[in-house]
Amino acid sequence: MSQMKKIAAWLLVLLLLTSCGILESDDAENGEDAAAETNTAVAEAELEYDGDPPAEGKGNVFGEIRWNGRGAEGYEVKLCQDFSSFSGCGGEELIRETDSDGQYLFEDIAPGIYALSVKVDNENWLYVSSGILSSAEFEVEAGKTLTIGIQDIFKLNVKLEEPRNGSKVAGEEVLLNWQDYPDADYYKVTMYPDEGDAILIDKRANESSMRADLLPVSCGYRWSVEVFNSDRIKIAETAEDFDFVVDSLDGSCQLIIQEPSDGAEIRGDDIVLDWEDSPVAVTYKILMWNDDDPDRTNVLDFVEVNESSYRFDITLEPARYVWSVTAYDESGDKIGGTEIFDFTVRP
Repeated sequence: MSQMKKIAAWLLVLLLLTSCGILESDDAENGEDAAAETNTAVAEAELEYDGDPPAEGKGNVFGEIRWNGRGAEGYEVKLCQDFSSFSGCGGEELIRETDSDGQYLFEDIAPGIYALSVKVDNENWLYVSSGILSSAEFEVEAGKTLTIGIQDIFKLNVKLEEPRNGSKVAGEEVLLNWQDYPDADYYKVTMYPDEGDAILIDKRANESSMRADLLPVSCGYRWSVEVFNSDRIKIAETAEDFDFVVDSLDGSCQLIIQEPSDGAEIRGDDIVLDWEDSPVAVTYKILMWNDDDPDRTNVLDFVEVNESSYRFDITLEPARYVWSVTAYDESGDKIGGTEIFDFTVRP
């Protein structure tokens, strides 16, 4: 996968964050963070603090953590002032443990802006977020107790079984299986191909298995599962996606650009774009823009063709151009595409 494509995929994941959601870290200390969406909710009854006021010049932070509708006892809750969505907490960290009601109290701490996180297992912390690339900011003021609303968290311990991670699957359909989860009322399953339209997006399942049709060409896939209780609160999800590959079908969902080669320098006249043909594609759509144009003007705005090449009937001005192709079957479903390539037209 090209570096540009990796960045685009990461940004797409970050767009799933919502206000008052949770930003997930797969071990904040090693910097391998990921983003996840949750339905973190504030309970209808407001949480009230009735303890001692903070010491002079200090502040308190009080809150409650729930899992599966009950107070989550024995969970570590952390405050930190130096937070990054990519590396987690930095600098001084303050850690408390929730009591039998899931409540926690940070007493007599220095005023300032803090990020809040909850440790859900030995490695994973969930960070309360306020949107893309940022954790929620909680301001602690001298002489006051900051009461944070009740937060519903989820665990990262759903066990996927089949297809096994990294395995091969034959045919144009797959049976997904995972372990039954205690207190699960229903599941949501998501599965994406390496290229093409999503196969499943939050598809509801009442049992711990689901059958799904795959693309009619060889392709790689990744899938994940979320668990919800009867109150529609998410209580668990997979810690990471599983992937599998189908390599026994004709053609591929990942089409190869043949010319111009990536990074090529060419003349601006008589340019031909050419890519690998898909045996099941009926149409292709080409997107290309002038990357030197501040407005990133599209030169080809999803221009549709019925063959795996396109010849310009104009001379392109000197500039760097970025382009890609997507393939569609007779039903109009996206079944493949190319990576993003670029070329430069010489003056």
